[in-house]
Amino acid sequence: MSEGKERTRFIKVGFLAPGLLYLMIMAVFPLIWSLSLSFQRWKAATASPRVFVGLRNFFTIFFDDPRFWNSLRFTVFYVFIVVTVELFLGLLLAYILNERIRFRNFFRVVFLFPMAAPPIGVAFMWRMLLNPDAGIMVKMMNNLGLNMVRWLTDANLTPFVLMTVDIWEWTPFMFLGLLAAFQALPVELYDAAQVDGASRFQTFRFITFPLLLPIMITLTLLRAIDAFKLFELVFGITGGGPGTSTESLSYYIYTVGFQYFDLGYACSLSWVFLGIVLFISNFLLQRLRKEV
Repeated sequence: MSEGKERTRFIKVGFLAPGLLYLMIMAVFPLIWSLSLSFQRWKAATASPRVFVGLRNFFTIFFDDPRFWNSLRFTVFYVFIVVTVELFLGLLLAYILNERIRFRNFFRVVFLFPMAAPPIGVAFMWRMLLNPDAGIMVKMMNNLGLNMVRWLTDANLTPFVLMTVDIWEWTPFMFLGLLAAFQALPVELYDAAQVDGASRFQTFRFITFPLLLPIMITLTLLRAIDAFKLFELVFGITGGGPGTSTESLSYYIYTVGFQYFDLGYACSLSWVFLGIVLFISNFLLQRLRKEV
């Protein structure tokens, strides 16, 4: 009996070993290596050796790098706006299409198209649409006799252009999750509310919204984590410009690591970025536990 158990255990370990090895190579080892680099100064484009500098990179980030704070402010503002708007629009669309209206199945499918497109493809598509010389949006405004809007060159306008594209692309994510939640709500509660004479607003306020709140917080958590990694839209549409008005934290890390080749400092930025995302994720998870 013991020999059979040992054989079964050996077979299990044999099947798990390739996956664990892959995880070590592709996830754990890069994390450890990047953490060690974050305490070093290493200009990869030069022949200078790696030098251990301790916490100097982190002190530079927090006390002597205004560009980091600028990218962090933009990223936090961006995430707050897009996630809030996407949650509101997703809730509104899910509420409407949960009702028995004509062509609702058609609209359910159409609303998912933006999310199905690759983000970098979406970025280049919108860059062509908003091109100041040959973009369709500019030509349409010219045909209507309107003045040209500097979509991608106005530092006050361009951040909101990025947010609009993000909202267009990722509202379907909120819509899909909330629509599934709507369809899973117990019908008995609504029948009882109707018998008691509750209005549509009262039914939504005291039944629908409390029941949807846990899934809303979960979707907000997932979407906020993904939005914090904003890179493709910045890379494909603005390149962080004009100036650094649309430079996200991910794009700043990319710039430091793969344009300036300051890999030690880029790893330090990456770990600070990870800490920020973990802090926000933990805050939302604590909120979710209270609601559940």
